[in-house]
Amino acid sequence: MTLISIIRHGYPCLPTAPEPRATTRNQEDPVNQLRPVALLALALGLALSGCKPAPQAAPAPADAAAPAPTSTAAATTPAAPVAAPAADASANCPHPVFDDFLKHFGNEIALQETSTADPLLDSHIDGEAEPEPRKVEENVPLAKVEWPVMPDPATLQRQGREMQVTRLPDGQVQVQMRTPDTSDQQTYTFAQKPCWQLVKREDESI
Repeated sequence: MTLISIIRHGYPCLPTAPEPRATTRNQEDPVNQLRPVALLALALGLALSGCKPAPQAAPAPADAAAPAPTSTAAATTPAAPVAAPAADASANCPHPVFDDFLKHFGNEIALQETSTADPLLDSHIDGEAEPEPRKVEENVPLAKVEWPVMPDPATLQRQGREMQVTRLPDGQVQVQMRTPDTSDQQTYTFAQKPCWQLVKREDESI
């Protein structure tokens, strides 16, 4: 068995080295005789160095601080409270619907006292004015208003009188009570502030 075969079988990790070619030079040349031996020694040294186990990487220290987790959530800013829509002030009134209000206003003195403007714009016809009757207007303090300030609509029919309700463009409502074919006629004007309120009374009787 040649030296190359021993190295190959005894050290499997060694690379296969080519056998030296037979030389045709003078066998008595000492340089030519030592060259194959030198090559084999060099190949053996390289092979042995290649069979050494590769150094293992040192394990990371157990107490190495773990990287702080990166938060991907965006910072949340508390949203400003959304203001609720303002409630309709008239919803707090006892009778926000005018037709219902008028029915109660006519027969409840207590409601008339709390639902009449102070002062109340009042007008009447001065039949003794010269040279002819004229309309007189005045602001009457609530303390001097005589109650009831308006007749009960439910009693008009029995008295042979009529009532007409007119809604004005500005939101006010006029209630006219009259006796047909006479000058007996009164007009009551109501406004929503925010509850319904009697703001003007006109007596056109002569």
